[in-house]
Amino acid sequence: MKKTYGCLVILLVLLLSWQTGFAAPFSSRDFFRKGVAYENQKAYGEAIDMFTEAIRLDPTYADAYLHRGKAYRIYEISATREAIDDFSSAIALLPKNAEAYYERGLVNAFVINNEAAKSDMITAAGLGHEDARQWLMALNDRKVDAPPPVVAPKAEPTGQQQGFELADYLPGGVRPIVYFDFDRAVIKPEGFPVLDEIGGVLRQRMPTAVILVVGHTDNIGTKGYNAELSLRRAEAVRDYLTVKHGIDAARILAEGYGEMAPEDTNETESGRARNRRAVMAGIHE
Repeated sequence: MKKTYGCLVILLVLLLSWQTGFAAPFSSRDFFRKGVAYENQKAYGEAIDMFTEAIRLDPTYADAYLHRGKAYRIYEISATREAIDDFSSAIALLPKNAEAYYERGLVNAFVINNEAAKSDMITAAGLGHEDARQWLMALNDRKVDAPPPVVAPKAEPTGQQQGFELADYLPGGVRPIVYFDFDRAVIKPEGFPVLDEIGGVLRQRMPTAVILVVGHTDNIGTKGYNAELSLRRAEAVRDYLTVKHGIDAARILAEGYGEMAPEDTNETESGRARNRRAVMAGIHE
């Protein structure tokens, strides 16, 4: 009897070992969930890797395209083409995906493709997206249609690069971002070294480059006021670079997103402080 019992135990152990050895590999949903977990921890590089694996296993996974596009938008300032492609894929797979239209609208606005941005936001709002509706209201409050629209310079047929990572030209660890105090459009002193580095790059290493400065706010205040405040923050950066470093103002495009594209949560003071910022990105060299 004892011998029989011992044999049964051994067989059970072998069976469990066999099942473990042949356990099912990660599915696309497993990789997606891991990506969302990294996204929630703001580990966007790792999140992109996980969403990419999910898409490799299931090229029809609309949510994976949507989340990877969001991660590109936040983590890699210059990856606008990749973000737009991902949002477009999500829309192609789910044509009524309001969030994908909204996110693509944000990226189009970032690269000053204003008509495409407005079209995406109108579609998103029509599908019930509240942030898109608020974005359109802020757009109307600013009366952006009154002055002539600012259009990003087109790439020349001589092989100039369209879009570039400004951080690649800065010392290691320096991000092209400056922060502001609450309800202020005055650059904080700790932002001056960052802008001085950028000014040096634009003056000496890239004397024909064009950059975009996008101002942002936290969510305190009205949408219209925050849109105007964010634009003043972008203009403060442009003015510093033109006055202090002699950069032609035509090479620095300024836009304001208001509270529409937070970098962090608005539920805490530290998160709101990170959202009061201006971000610089290269348009073309």
